Parts: sequence; structure tokens; C-alpha cells
Amino acid sequence: MNTKYIVLFSLIFIALFSFVQCKSDKNEKTDNTKIANLNVVNVKTCPIIQEDRQQTIDVLGVVLSETEARPAFKTGGVINKVYVSEGQYVKKGQLIATLLMNEIDAQVRQAEEGLSKAERDVKRVKNLYADSVATTEQLQNVTTAFEVAKKTVEIAKFNRNFSEVRSPINGRVVKQIMHDGEIVGPGNPVCGIMGVGNADWKINAGLVDKDWARVKKGDAVTVRMDAYPTQTFNGKITDKTSIGGNASGTFDIEVKLNQNPANLAAGLITKLVIHPTTTEKMTTIPIEALVKSNGNYADAFTIVDGKAKKLHLTISKLLGDKVAIIHGLEGVDKIITTGAMYLEEGDLVKE
Repeated sequence: MNTKYIVLFSLIFIALFSFVQCKSDKNEKTDNTKIANLNVVNVKTCPIIQEDRQQTIDVLGVVLSETEARPAFKTGGVINKVYVSEGQYVKKGQLIATLLMNEIDAQVRQAEEGLSKAERDVKRVKNLYADSVATTEQLQNVTTAFEVAKKTVEIAKFNRNFSEVRSPINGRVVKQIMHDGEIVGPGNPVCGIMGVGNADWKINAGLVDKDWARVKKGDAVTVRMDAYPTQTFNGKITDKTSIGGNASGTFDIEVKLNQNPANLAAGLITKLVIHPTTTEKMTTIPIEALVKSNGNYADAFTIVDGKAKKLHLTISKLLGDKVAIIHGLEGVDKIITTGAMYLEEGDLVKE
């Protein structure tokens, strides 16, 4: 074969080999790129937001009367007559009950007789003292006895005047404790009276400590009652306790309505929405960023050097489509939202 043809065929063979080799290298690079791209997860992120929120507080309350009375006799004795019964409305100063006066009247007469005798003794000793028969000490003794007798009469008459019980408030008798003919001791109540006027009603509610610290007197309150399902009432906080430690571990607040409904009764359950005037600083993220939650704890992801990094978060409260975080976002400026459910620690990610 001619040398010229041999050289020509050699050049053609080398060119074909080079083309095939380049094609193979290109395909191999393309396949490696595809494999690498399959290992990268496309995600979306959202910045961490610091915001001041005026968060409302939802709590149940109960209607109570702040005016209550338990009228009682000052002295003991036998009840002559009880003039009221359960459910009856009474006015301030109205007669509630009286005692049998036999014993009390006898005590008054006894005290008066003692005073008469003490007065006669003073006169006699004064005459003897003027004649130098009685001593100064004797005169002083009978004078003291006379003053004591006067005070004894005053006490007996005072007790007689208070041997009847009158209502100290306007209200309704909710409990009749004593009845005609029963023996009653000093201070034992005859009945229980509860104020039922518009100014007497209040609503008590118990708040957990962090909510109690956020509210103050004068904060607005929206009130709903099952007894009046179509009505909404407005009120405000009029008092908050300074002492906790009850069995529920809550702290009481007192709410007064701006305008009471036509009828109220102690024990009605209310639903309160408190609007604190103070704002609360919160760190919030979208709720879709949470990949796993357990009570007040949840996991989420952020991006560090192109890789997914798991965060362990402590939840404060849910805020609709957002969630407030107490702990776990320190030093983090953004968080993964879309795609977070498919991530594991260390996965390659791309925004």
C-alpha cells in the first residue's frame, strides 16, 4: 500500500478515536452533574422576625357579688322571731330577728338596782367622811364602785338595744341559718344576705402567673355569657390580687362590667377576652417551619454552609399561622419553610 494512504488512514483513525473519547468524557461529566444535583434539596427560607405584639388573654370567669353580710346578735339568747326567709329581698335597716327579752330585761334591772345601791353607799360614806368617821380609802372604794355600777348599766342597756338584728345592706336572703325558738350565741349569724344591685356584681377570674403579670387595673375586657349568647359586654379590670397560692395555682383578677345585663346571678360562667395595654416582645417564625413538635418543644432547620442544620426550639405560644419561640433561635437569621419536612441533618440544600 502506498505510504501516502497509510498516513491518511492513520490520521482519520486518530481523529475518530479522539471524537469518541471526548463524547464519552462529556457524557460522564453530565451524569456526575445529574447525580450531584439529585442530592441537593431545593428549599425556601424565611427571616426570623422580632415583633412587639399586643396579645389578648382568654380565660373563664364566674359572676359573684362583692357585697355580702351575715348579720348576728351581739348577745346570746333564745330567738323570739325571725322575720325573713330564704329568697326574700331586704332593705338596709330592715328588722331581721329578735331575742326573747326576759333574761336581757332582768339583766338591765339588776344593773340598775346595783347602781342605786352604789349611789346610796356613796352618799352615806361621804357623810361619814365629813364627820371624820370614814377614811379616805373607804370613800374612794365606794366612789369606784359607783362608777363601775354606772358602766354596768350602760352595758346592759346597750346589749338590750342590740338584742335585735337588722340588715346592714340592701340585698337578698340567700341562706336562713337560725329559726324561731333556737338558742343562738353571740356573733352567730342568723342568715346570709347577698347584694344584688347593679353595683354589687363583679366577675372573678384566675390567671397563670405570666398572664397575671401582663395585666393591670383599667385594662379593657370583652365578656360573653352562655346566658346571653347573642350579646357581648364590655368591662375593665378593677382589681388584681397581690397574694397567690390557692389550690389552682392561679392569681385572681376582678372585672366590672360597664353595663350589666337585665338579670345576673352568682355562679354564672363567663368567657373573658382581656386586652392588655402592655405589648410583648416575641420572636416568631411561620408555623410551616416546624417539622416535629411535642408539647412546647419542636424541631426546625436552618442553612449553615449550604447544609441543613437542625434546631431544637422551645415554643411560647401559637399565633395563628405563626409560632412564638422562647429558645433555640439564638444566632439564627433565617429558617427553612418549604422543603423542611423532607430534610435530615447535613443534607445539601439550595434556596
